Amino acid sequence: MNDPVFVCPHCGNKTPHRSVFSHSYVGDWYGTNGKLTDDPPTSNYSGYSCTTCGDLSIYETHDFDTGDEPTLVFPSGVDLDDSIPEIVASNYRESKRVQKVSPNAFAVLIRRSLEALCDDRGVAPGSLHARLKTLADNGEIPPVLVEVTDVLRTLGNSGAHNTGQKVTVPLTWQMDKFFRTLVEYVYVAPKKLKEFRISLETSEAP
Repeated sequence: MNDPVFVCPHCGNKTPHRSVFSHSYVGDWYGTNGKLTDDPPTSNYSGYSCTTCGDLSIYETHDFDTGDEPTLVFPSGVDLDDSIPEIVASNYRESKRVQKVSPNAFAVLIRRSLEALCDDRGVAPGSLHARLKTLADNGEIPPVLVEVTDVLRTLGNSGAHNTGQKVTVPLTWQMDKFFRTLVEYVYVAPKKLKEFRISLETSEAP
C-alpha cells in the first residue's frame, strides 16, 4: 500500500506520510440528556510520520463517521473551529503552512486574516487600523483585544515591508495565540454559548 499523501501540520509540505501506529478503544459517551449511552462508538487513532520533516501527526475517527475527514488531534492548535467563516479560515490555514519556513509570510497572512475578519463583520473598507477600531467601537471586540489586533497588524506590516523589525519563528508563536484568542472571542465563544443553552433546554425538557 502506498503511503498516504497530505499536508504535514508541522512543516506545511504536501508529502507522503508513513503509518507509525494505530489504536482503538471504547470510552464513555454521553447523550444529550447527560446520561451514559448504552452503545458507545469506537474511537480510532492513527499516527503518521512525515517523510519530509519526520515529525508525528495523530488523527482521530469514530465508527459513526461517514465520509468525514479524520480529525487532527496532534499537533493541536492547527485547525480552526468550524464556526469561523471560510474567508477567515482559508488565510489562516495558508499562514500555518509557511509559519516555520517564512515567518514574514506568516505575519502577512495573519494580517490578511484580520482584513478578512473585518470584511466578514461588515466593516467598511479603509486602513486596517481604522477598521479594527470600528470593531471595538461596535462592541465586537473588547479593549484588551484591540491592543492584541494592533500588535498583529504592526507585525504584519513588518513582514510585508523592509523594516528594522524582523518577524522570527518565536514571534509567530505568540501571533498565532493572539489571533486564535481573537477568533475565539468573535466566533467560537458565541457558538459554544448558543450550543450550551440549547443543551440546557433539551436536558430540562420533560
